[in-house]
Order: sequence, then C-alpha cells, then structure tokens
Amino acid sequence: MRRTMAGRGFHVARILRCGGDGAAGFRRLIAAGLLLLAGACAEPERPPNVILIVADTLRFDHLTFYGYERPTSPRIERRLAARGVVVEEAYAQAPWTLPSVASLLSGLPPAALVDTKGEPWGLPEAVDAMAERLKRRGYATAAFVANPTVHEGNGFAQGFDHFYVAPYELSSLELHADHLNGEILPWLAAAPAEPFFLYLHYLDPHDPYDNPDVVGGRSPFFPEYRGRLRGSDVHGLYLGRLTMADPAADRAHLVALYDSEIRYLDRHVGAVLDGLPPAVAANTLFVFTADHGEELYDHGGWKHGETLYEEQIHVPLVLRWDGRLPAGIRLPGTVRLLDLLPTVLAAAGDGAAAAALPGIDLLPALTGDRPLPRRPAFAQHLAGGPARAMVVLGRRKLLLFDRQAPFAPRDERERILWQQDVARLARLEAYDLAADPGEERNLAPPSPFDVPALPWLARELDRWRDGLRVMASGLEPGSVLQVRLVLDRPARIQPLFLGPADRLAVDGASVSLHLTGDATGIEKGVLITGDATRIAALAAAHNGQPLRPTVPATAGEHPPFPLAH
Repeated sequence: MRRTMAGRGFHVARILRCGGDGAAGFRRLIAAGLLLLAGACAEPERPPNVILIVADTLRFDHLTFYGYERPTSPRIERRLAARGVVVEEAYAQAPWTLPSVASLLSGLPPAALVDTKGEPWGLPEAVDAMAERLKRRGYATAAFVANPTVHEGNGFAQGFDHFYVAPYELSSLELHADHLNGEILPWLAAAPAEPFFLYLHYLDPHDPYDNPDVVGGRSPFFPEYRGRLRGSDVHGLYLGRLTMADPAADRAHLVALYDSEIRYLDRHVGAVLDGLPPAVAANTLFVFTADHGEELYDHGGWKHGETLYEEQIHVPLVLRWDGRLPAGIRLPGTVRLLDLLPTVLAAAGDGAAAAALPGIDLLPALTGDRPLPRRPAFAQHLAGGPARAMVVLGRRKLLLFDRQAPFAPRDERERILWQQDVARLARLEAYDLAADPGEERNLAPPSPFDVPALPWLARELDRWRDGLRVMASGLEPGSVLQVRLVLDRPARIQPLFLGPADRLAVDGASVSLHLTGDATGIEKGVLITGDATRIAALAAAHNGQPLRPTVPATAGEHPPFPLAH
C-alpha cells in the first residue's frame, strides 16, 4: 500500500500483514528513518446482520417510549429504544400497506411503483429491492410476513432465500404474533449463516382488535366496559354500517383493545429479540417501524388508507446497532421510510448504491457525526377516490385533497368512504404540529399561515405522473384565467385540484378551462394523458388580456406549464 503524506515531501511504501501478534495490536514499520505506527491492521469489519421489524397498523403515539401513558411496549422500549436511537418524526409514504411497504423496501416513492391505471400493486421485477441488494453482497435473506397482501404475486418475495407469508384468505387477519413467531423462531434456532437479512412483518395491531389477552371481548386496559361493541366491529364502524351507542365509552373501549394488540405484539417481538445469541445481536442492525398507523375516530373515521393525518402516517422508527449507534437518544427532524434502504445499504458497506437513491443515509445523523438534512416528507393516499397528498417539514404540515375531481365509486364501500371524506376533508389544510399535534385547527388561507411548501407539494404530487400538465400558478384572488387548447386527437383529461368556482369543458379534442384565483394559492389545471398527444393550438387570457404561452411538445414529456405568474 502506498501512502502520500501531504506537505512532507516523501512517500512511504509499506506492506502490512495484519495479525494477532503484539499486545498493542499494531505493527511498527521503519522506512527512511521514520517510525510509523500502523493502527490500520485491525481485522476488516464484518457487515452487520440486518433485522427489519415492521408492525402493521401501528401508530407512533400509542407506544410508551413516545410518551403514551399505557405500558404498551415495555420490551421494545427496553430491548430497542433504550439501546438505540428513537426517531421522533418518521413518516410513511402512504397510509396503507402495499404502497408503503413497496416504498420502504425499494427506497422509491410509491407513486413510482404503480401500474398504468394508477393502482399500487407492489414491487415490479425491474426494481432492486432491499433483499436483492443485500443478497448480492453475500447476505442470507429470509422474510416472515403475516399480512397476506404482501405476497409473492405482488413481487415481495424477490431476493429472499426463504419467504413465508400467511395464506391469502380472510381468516389470516385473525393470525397473531404467536403464529408468526412459530415460523420465525425455528429459523433463528437453526443458526442462519451470517451476515443475514431478516424481514419480520407482524399483522398486529391490525383489526380485528382481538388476541388471547382479550377476555370476554374486553381489554385488560378497560375491563369495566359494558357496551356491545367488539374488536371485530371496527370494520362496520369504518363503513358506516354500525354506530356508537355511547361514543365516549365505545371509543375508549376500542382504543383499549387496540392498545392490548400492541402489548401482545410487544411480548412476541421481545421473544424474538431475547432468542438471539448475544454474539449475533452484538453485530446486528435492528430497525423497528410500522407500515402506517391507524385512525381511532381522531378525525371522524376509523382504520386507515383514507387520510394523511398524523395518526395514519406518522410512524415509530427505532434503530439499534450496538457499538455503532448511541444508546437511548432521540433524533428530531423529518425522516421518511424511503430513507431506510440507503441507510441499510450504507451500514452494509454499499455507500455508492445508497447515494444513488432518492432517500438519504441516516447513519451520520444517527451517530451524531452530522446534522439531519432538512428535507420534507411527502405522502399520497394512493387508494380509491381523487388524489390527496401531504408534505411536512419542521413541524409544519400541508394537505391537499382534490375534492372537486369527478369520481364514480366502484362499489358501496367506495361510495360510503367518499361521502365521509368529502364531509370532513378540506381542499387545503395547514397545521402547526408543534402547537396542534392533533391537527384540530386548520390554518390554511385565508388565515395567515406561511405556506412556502405549497408549490413544492404540487410539483412533487405530479412528479411521477405521465402526461402533460396544463396548470395555473400564482393566480391572485378574484382574477380569472381562461385557457382553450386543441389537441391533435381526443385524450383523457383529468382535472387537478380545481376549486368550486372553476370550470372545465371537453368537446372531443377541444379543452376549455375557466380558472378563478382564490386565497389558497393552489396550483390547479388539468393533466392530459394519451399516446404522444400533441397540443395543436393554445390560447389563454388573464383578466381578459391575451397571454402568449409556449406550447410543450407531447403529453409524454409532462413538464410543468405555468400560465400565470
């Protein structure tokens, strides 16, 4: 090995044979009369094992180490939180399992992983996921998944040497952590080759809220409940088929059942952690998180997948790596679950691959070497109904809901949920989470609120859309923008975040927009999708004054296209 010593004017050529001789653990080399102490002869570091534990439907604020008053998570707190780093503001990229887990394992925004109809479907074969990347670095890989939707057909098995998933049937929703541990513990007892990557996905505390700790339909946390609701009834409440006879007591009962699910999960996660030989645990990076949270009537609804409020997308995140990460500290600042793949790759020694991903390597911030970069978290709901999206940074949060978009529910479930969402969600919501963690006071315009992230949110929302956006931004309240464009052929025209005073008319290949500025400042317009659709003619006027907008090339290029400034 040749070392150049800057400013010294000479080179020292040396060959090191690292070994165990010498109590000081180094070799002495003499060259050109210079004594060098070669401390670089320590054995190369072994890459760590990686154990990723995902708790389905676990909201962060019902864990003891996030300040919850009930003792729901003593083992996770003792084994992971007290011995690692608790991330205070971690966000899932979607409020339901398939897009969220696909994003976590691929390190990509979930909207980049949808099919042409916009339906999230999992991990495409062409996407390099966590298991595949680690397998190429010599890792043995195994997954034990209790959520039956995370199955091979959705692409989640790629890269795993061993992949167990619960049967794809409704009864699997009643399988609990003890069932999954019955598959996990024998694999661990067989002494897997190191390094290994182990992905554990527990279904608890997903509904129905029921487990062996529940006696007579009541939680140990609230045994005095005398109402009629059971843990399986939350689905009926979610769809509006059931109502609460005593809202205060009924909600408290269901919350207690949900908490007992967490406590049951905690016991079985603890069993896995206790079963690891100390030598294995000492060289393991543990990551504990959730795919999304759960609404417990916080904003008038139940379960998950519909909104982007904190209870659904603010998730727990704890990382433990003995000797590498400090123990018992908390990391403030905004973190995304898509940051986990680059973090794991960096820990495994593949910093180049980590740097090429949209997320960031969190290790420098977790170790305290560098501050956490100030980057916003973005999420979309990616389920039935018109678009909704959110961005959060520095405890300021914005939410968009395309409530004016035309929507034809496919079934009774979608119809009920759509009616519920229209009744409770505004087109634009803004929250100061530091002062209002429950998101009860919408500060969106016309109230004075700093919304510099609004243009960023609009751009990020459209970043993964294929098509041509014809958008108006910066319209003053009360001003009017009229746009008429003629396409070379009929195409699909999708309105984007139009307000109640806006109008869209489509006649064959002719499209007319009448947009009125409002206090929200939301960027709005249309998305044109079609096979290389071209704009043949375009005319626009702002408050009656003609504009000369530039005509983009084709719908396949989807550039931003502001018409007013």
